[in-house]
Amino acid sequence: MDITLLAGGFVLSLAVAAIAHALRLLTRNGIMAAVTVGTLVFGFGGWRHAGLLVVFFVTSSALTRWQAARKFNLDQARGRTGLQVLANGAVAATLSVWGAIRPAPWIAAAFAGAIAASTADTWATEIGWLSKTPPRLITARLLRTRAEVQPGTSGGVTWLGTIGACIGAVVIAGSGAVWLHTAFGRVWLAGFIGMTVDSILGATVEGRWRWMTNDTVNLIATAVGAALAALL
Repeated sequence: MDITLLAGGFVLSLAVAAIAHALRLLTRNGIMAAVTVGTLVFGFGGWRHAGLLVVFFVTSSALTRWQAARKFNLDQARGRTGLQVLANGAVAATLSVWGAIRPAPWIAAAFAGAIAASTADTWATEIGWLSKTPPRLITARLLRTRAEVQPGTSGGVTWLGTIGACIGAVVIAGSGAVWLHTAFGRVWLAGFIGMTVDSILGATVEGRWRWMTNDTVNLIATAVGAALAALL
């Protein structure tokens, strides 16, 4: 760990978070969570890891604003909360710290897999909102039954959103291959499967218990993406 990197990570993260808050992309507690995640990733993982996190945040934020008038996601309109930020970034931050304390060859792949899963899920949601056909529960697709749901319903998927998820995972897998020298295909697969797990959990267990919220599901999905990328 380099104290200079930690300080630099804090300053840069604070600047980015402040701009995001001004653009209504982060709530106030979202700022604190974003600064914490960014500082840990940059301070312990370096600019290469931080770069991957920035790609996720910038592209996801851009998609949130893209065609915003046609979307009805009130949560995103208020900005991402602290819990939402941690759900998408806690695994990556933990891996960055772990990699600095106990370096291992699989850390970079796991980090990229976690970011790929978060990116694929976010891209699927933001692009899927624009689908002209209503979403269907992913479990209905697997069972070949018809179960159309309202846009934004947990576990609801569209072909447009699925294509968006594939592209989002490609962006992170490509960035990881260049900056972290991770295997493109394995990170992409881990990200896509992580997104799929998110949809399945959203359709089956989300909301059944008080603690099984959308944020919990997102956290599990990023952990699955990280674990799968590491195993591959």
